[in-house]
Amino acid sequence: MEAVLKNLGSTLEVLAVSETEFVREWDARTVDRAFQWAKYCEHVYNRFHANPSIRPVLEDCLRLTNERLSEGLSGHRALSLADLAQCRHRLFIGLLRNPLAPHSVFKSLFDNCRLFEDDGDTKPGRETHLDLSGLIMCRSACKLLGSFQLNSQETSDISFSTQVQGLMLLQRLHAIQCHPGNDSYLRKLMDTFLQDVGQDLDHLSEVIVACLLIENETSEEHTAAQDFLLDWLQDHHQNHHSLLQTMCQSLPLQMCTKLSQKQKKFRLMYWEVLKQWASSMEYDVSGGVWVQQCDTFPSFKTLVNHLKSIWRSGSPLKEETEKELVVLKQVDGDFEVQGLSVWTDLLLQLR
Repeated sequence: MEAVLKNLGSTLEVLAVSETEFVREWDARTVDRAFQWAKYCEHVYNRFHANPSIRPVLEDCLRLTNERLSEGLSGHRALSLADLAQCRHRLFIGLLRNPLAPHSVFKSLFDNCRLFEDDGDTKPGRETHLDLSGLIMCRSACKLLGSFQLNSQETSDISFSTQVQGLMLLQRLHAIQCHPGNDSYLRKLMDTFLQDVGQDLDHLSEVIVACLLIENETSEEHTAAQDFLLDWLQDHHQNHHSLLQTMCQSLPLQMCTKLSQKQKKFRLMYWEVLKQWASSMEYDVSGGVWVQQCDTFPSFKTLVNHLKSIWRSGSPLKEETEKELVVLKQVDGDFEVQGLSVWTDLLLQLR
């Protein structure tokens, strides 16, 4: 067991280094060895994660190794025992996202890595090789388009590079959806993205918005991937710091309105967020204003601006929102004077 723990700690060190500048010193052989050790950790997880006597020992090893790496490497992201189940995936993503990885590493990464394999065997029909040249072209196009400075009147509020990233994500989601039974993998993939960005959710929000706004000749294929993204957003809307809350607060008002017009699922989620903001307010009699009780929610003025953006969009979004507000006003007492019902005061601001 001592040898297993030593190998486990060493593999965590390899994963940590793969996300740093030291990856410059790696070559193809180093990448191959790294994936072999990552596969070894997956076997360790599969064999011992359900063992009540060995699992705590593995978790202690991971905790101590993570503490040591956090002291030596700035920004180190700790790995849990559950992460070992996708060790090769973690290594793959870490190298792919590292801008300092040399070309030899990048090429070796795609020459040797296969996705959607459960046991690492190369049985006919099991492996799906990534298109190296296609991905390189997409990455290059993203950097190239992102460098253009275009007339702001001719572009949306989302940068060209973000739009390209959104298209790449949408295409990747669709490609994975083509393989039956990959729904759980898709969710784990998006969960990994969410975990990687930490508290910096703004850019991920913009990429997802770009995905949801894409329309072209393959719209039917894109719709399935967009529906998945919306369902995933809904599943993660569990607290005041959710990605959906961040999207609604950080995106331009007209972007939220545009999404509401295009995506019915988003419209319903957006409306629930707006109602949540309003419901958490209390009226300050001395100040004559509605005050937000939740620190992470926006002010009454910001809420009014969101609703005004919807109001200006016209039919049918305006009518639907007005009907909802009228119903809420009636349920809350159907008052006509200010300061008694937030729904009454919102309608007075909008009419």
